[in-house]
Amino acid sequence: MKPRLLDLFCCAGGASWGYHMAGFDVVGVDIAKQPRYPLPFIRADVLDMDPRFLATFDIIHASPPCQFATLLKHAPGGKKHPNLIPATRALLKKAGRPYIIENVEPAAPHLINPVMLCGSMFGLEAEGCQLRRHRYFETSFHLAPPCGCQHSDGPVIGVYGGHARKRSAKHGGRGTKDVWKGGHISAASEAMEMSWASLAELSEAIPPAYTHHIGLAALTHLATVRRAA
Repeated sequence: MKPRLLDLFCCAGGASWGYHMAGFDVVGVDIAKQPRYPLPFIRADVLDMDPRFLATFDIIHASPPCQFATLLKHAPGGKKHPNLIPATRALLKKAGRPYIIENVEPAAPHLINPVMLCGSMFGLEAEGCQLRRHRYFETSFHLAPPCGCQHSDGPVIGVYGGHARKRSAKHGGRGTKDVWKGGHISAASEAMEMSWASLAELSEAIPPAYTHHIGLAALTHLATVRRAA
């Protein structure tokens, strides 16, 4: 039987799909309906879940909402959001299973010894524009990145705010107009490798390539634990 992984705050399932490709049976959990989520799904408030249910899985991934830490919180009309990382970590520790907690770069100080993954480590790109999309991962087992960032001198694609943005790699600002051969959704889907998701969902997603890498490390960890038992 395949090991079972529970993906908390799963949204449209970018992280889930990477773990699925690595060899896990994945179940997603989110408080909102996720009509395009590609795997078995439970609609629930994560922080109200019973740790004993979580413990029926071999490993747990969690991506608490990142809005408390994002730069967009300073935009006009921006709202304050709670930091759910500590409560999520406490829940995972009660479950007593290996875990991963993911969040955005500004939230890294709230994670314990996180590892950063970048789209350039996995060759992610669209129409000649490199996807970087730094995300940070706290794990209860050893995780190493495949390599350092492989940033190029070419243009960069950013997927956020319901758009695919084209940026200058050298200057960090707008390099050209945001014009794509197949439109924003085509470019964003190609860069993220998520053909099923909407632009809004892609804006919040983790590329499956990241969690495929983490999933392989998790399988190694689970196998080591089994051999030692």
